[in-house]
Amino acid sequence: MLADLLDLVLPVSCVGCGRTGPPLCSSCGVPDVHAVALDGLPVVAAARYEGAVRTALLAYKERGRRDLRRPLATLLTAALTDVAGMPAAIVPMPTTATARRARGGDHVLRLATVAARESGIGRVCTPLRLARAVRDSAGLDIAERAANLHLAMVARAPRRVSTALVVDDITTTGASLIEATRALRLAGWRVVGAAVVAATPRRRPLSARPVAVTSSRSIHSGLT
Repeated sequence: MLADLLDLVLPVSCVGCGRTGPPLCSSCGVPDVHAVALDGLPVVAAARYEGAVRTALLAYKERGRRDLRRPLATLLTAALTDVAGMPAAIVPMPTTATARRARGGDHVLRLATVAARESGIGRVCTPLRLARAVRDSAGLDIAERAANLHLAMVARAPRRVSTALVVDDITTTGASLIEATRALRLAGWRVVGAAVVAATPRRRPLSARPVAVTSSRSIHSGLT
C-alpha cells in the first residue's frame, strides 16, 4: 500500500528504457516465453536473462526495488501458464537465511505468491528447505554449481495436492532445479515441470534424473 501511495507522489521510470511510467514498461518487459533445455524435466522461462529483464531482476533482488515485484511476477505467470498442464502446488526455490536478511525477505516466494494468484494454477506451498550451507553460485562453472547443490535440499511430504511445479527467478545451469526436483520426488511429490522468470543461455543441458539415495537419513545428517 505504501509503495502504491509513493507511486502517486514520486515519478517512476522504467528500469529498462528510462521512460516515465511503470517500473518495467510493456516494451521492456514483453514476454519471450521459451522452453529451457533441461533433460527429463519440462522447464519454461518467460524471458531471456539479458537487457531490461536482467536489469529488473538485479534491481528487485539486490537493490530493494519492491515495485518490480508485480511486473516480474507477471512474467513468471506467463511461464507457469505455458508449462502447467494441470492444477499443481507452486513450490518456490528456497533461499538462504543470509540472502533473506540482505534482501528483506524471500524474493522468490514473493514472486511465486503473486504468480500463483494471477495464474490460478494452484496455491503456493513451501516444502523445500536447504539442508546445509551452499556457496553463492556467481562465478561457479557447471560442474561446480552441480557439486555445490548436490544433496543440498530436503522436502516435506505432501499432504493433499502432491503434484508440484517448481518456480525460481533465474536459471543458469539448471543445477538448482535439478536438486529441488530430486528432493521433492524423494519426499513423495510428483514434479511435472518448472517455471522461471528468466534463463541464461548455456552450452549443453544437464540431466535432471534424481540422484540415487538409499534413505532420507543420509540427507538429514547435514542439517544446520
